Amino acid sequence: RDTWLLLGCGIITAAPLMLYANGAKRLRLSTIAIMQYVSPTMIFLTAVFVFGEPFSQTKMVAFGFIWAALAIYSATVLRRG
Repeated sequence: RDTWLLLGCGIITAAPLMLYANGAKRLRLSTIAIMQYVSPTMIFLTAVFVFGEPFSQTKMVAFGFIWAALAIYSATVLRRG
């Protein structure tokens, strides 16, 4: 039974990753990069606001710096395009 559960978990884990990799081939790298910031940010915000995870001032500053850098990067990309 354990062997079948492990095999099933492998398939369940691998299938979305393969679909993502296939879809990522059709996107620009800048789009993928933004997606890789948005997804963890949504998970982080869910953890803080839904599940009540602690959010210190230090984490808030780091979070602000990360998104400020993304805003600067996005602005330069949009100006070029």
